[in-house]
Amino acid sequence: MNTGQMLLATGALVLLGTTIITINRMYNSQGDVLRQTEIGVYAVSLATSIIEEAGGQNFDEATVNDAVTLTTSLTAVNSLGPDAGETTTPASADKFDDFDDYNNLTMGMKIAGVDSFTVKAKVYYVDDANPTIAVATRTWFKRLDVSVYATATTDTIKMSYVFSYFNFR
Repeated sequence: MNTGQMLLATGALVLLGTTIITINRMYNSQGDVLRQTEIGVYAVSLATSIIEEAGGQNFDEATVNDAVTLTTSLTAVNSLGPDAGETTTPASADKFDDFDDYNNLTMGMKIAGVDSFTVKAKVYYVDDANPTIAVATRTWFKRLDVSVYATATTDTIKMSYVFSYFNFR
């Protein structure tokens, strides 16, 4: 091989090496995006599960057995949360019987091969004209905010649900 051929072969190897490194970086980047997407899907699923479970409960402890016609019969704002015998741990969450029992719920969850998650929930009475505003009085509307934090990411999934009580009697 003469000098010209040697330079062409060296240049081809450098070009091949650069291409391989670029493709490898691209695959690693796509792998990170896929992992973040998988974590996001699980976080949304966890938040949705809590919202669906809470939405299937009674509106308030006062509405478990009877219909209520006055907001003053509802749970006081500073008493939202689990009732006696109920705690904000996952083991007792299946014993919740009304929507506001989910107030201050904190759960840790590890999904094998994916990540560890922390789920937090907060329940508020909200203004009927603007359900994004928490109020300090009892209303016929409660909002549940669920936040899901994943260990491997700095992102937080936040979802909200407004639950209303209507008495048709």
